[in-house]
Amino acid sequence: MSKLISVFGGTGQQGGAVVKALLNDGFKVRTFTRNTESETAKKLKDCGVEVIKCDESKPKEEIEKALKDSYGVFLVTNSSGYPDKETEYGCKVADAALLSGVQHFVFSTLPDPRELSNGKYNDFIDFNSKVDIEKYIRNLSKQNSHFISSFVSAPMYFQNFKTYFPLQKHTDSKDGSTYYSLDLPGKPDLKLDHGDINDLGPLVSEQFKNPTKYSGQVIPLSAQELTGPELTDTFTKVLGKKVVYNYVPSKEYAKSNVYVEAPYIAHLYDYFSENPYFGHFDNTISKKILKLTTFEEFLKKSNFQLD
Repeated sequence: MSKLISVFGGTGQQGGAVVKALLNDGFKVRTFTRNTESETAKKLKDCGVEVIKCDESKPKEEIEKALKDSYGVFLVTNSSGYPDKETEYGCKVADAALLSGVQHFVFSTLPDPRELSNGKYNDFIDFNSKVDIEKYIRNLSKQNSHFISSFVSAPMYFQNFKTYFPLQKHTDSKDGSTYYSLDLPGKPDLKLDHGDINDLGPLVSEQFKNPTKYSGQVIPLSAQELTGPELTDTFTKVLGKKVVYNYVPSKEYAKSNVYVEAPYIAHLYDYFSENPYFGHFDNTISKKILKLTTFEEFLKKSNFQLD
């Protein structure tokens, strides 16, 4: 009989990738959403996913009931959806999973900027919350040997160039030709871990298939460490249009309207300029488990288009 995995955030990018991979690997899947009649929820139902109206904000008893008969749980928490409650909600789901008899809990975590920067960067709430949830889950596993926990960590998504960091369109003043720029506050030689978030799904499925092997481990998804110019060179190669990298110093970027959360992104890149994206995590692990999608492959298969 196929094991049942309950997935939080199944209508989002990380959760959606996990749902797809689990189905492909023969697991039964249950997911939770606030709106069971949304188009995404309906599509999941059509794929054989059990969709239940529930989310992390519900009382622990209700979550415990929703997790009934689940062998495993995948949890990704939403920093933007409930920034002040993320740690509370994440720990509550872990408690509910333990009480409901879940045997394997996989959480999407992040490195700890507070530790890596010796306290210099201690105000990244989204990072801090996930680190605190991870520590809580690890402690539950330590106290309850039957409750295995494993972890994944997401990189800079290739998908972000379709949403958060769209290319800017320009007209050359000399010849009137059109070109595009990628404007970011990272110096041209700054390498950051990138990947196709869809590859996170098979990594999580691999953890559920091999619980003992991956017990306590963090698997960071890192297909490539890329600089800004390496990204724009790939855009140019695949799309056949001129794309250049435009380094915008963080103080200037923070005041711009390039992105709605520009001050946060500027501050984040200041941190990345001093610390590796994945910090103390081993960013080579995922490549040993799965053939990961490169940026060039992503652009081709996603039919990426410029206006």
